[in-house]
Amino acid sequence: MNKFLCSLVFVLSFFSVHAQSNDSQEEIRTLVQRVDSLEHELSYLRLTYELNTLNSDITMFANEVYTKSIAIQLDLYNRNFNSQLGDAYQQYYETCQRKKQSISELIEAKKTLFTIKVITYPYSESELNTLKASYNVINDAYGSLGKSMELLKIVIDTYNEFL
Repeated sequence: MNKFLCSLVFVLSFFSVHAQSNDSQEEIRTLVQRVDSLEHELSYLRLTYELNTLNSDITMFANEVYTKSIAIQLDLYNRNFNSQLGDAYQQYYETCQRKKQSISELIEAKKTLFTIKVITYPYSESELNTLKASYNVINDAYGSLGKSMELLKIVIDTYNEFL
């Protein structure tokens, strides 16, 4: 009888261990799915953040250039002419040209990253639409920067003509 009880306890403990093993495997599957979901969300948020940050940086620079154009126009209207100021404006424009070129290179790198991420990662249709919209806004912001640079060049050239 004692042997039977020991056997019964052994068998019951085996079933208990087996049940715990199945529960653990199910828990592991659930955790793996959760980690995959979090990785997906992180990838989407990171790419969205990078695109939005680039857009903000370009927009801020375009606004800075436009503001400088307005400041130079005020000097023109107030007849505040100075050859050193004209030289400083020209140097500012050249610096802005270099920064615009580096932004252009950064945009190309981000576009490559964007393309690779979109191709290799399974984003949903709504996520893709949001990412594409952010991607297109960058092109618009860069176009706005180009217009601000053109205005700055015209205003500086006009200022230098009055020297």
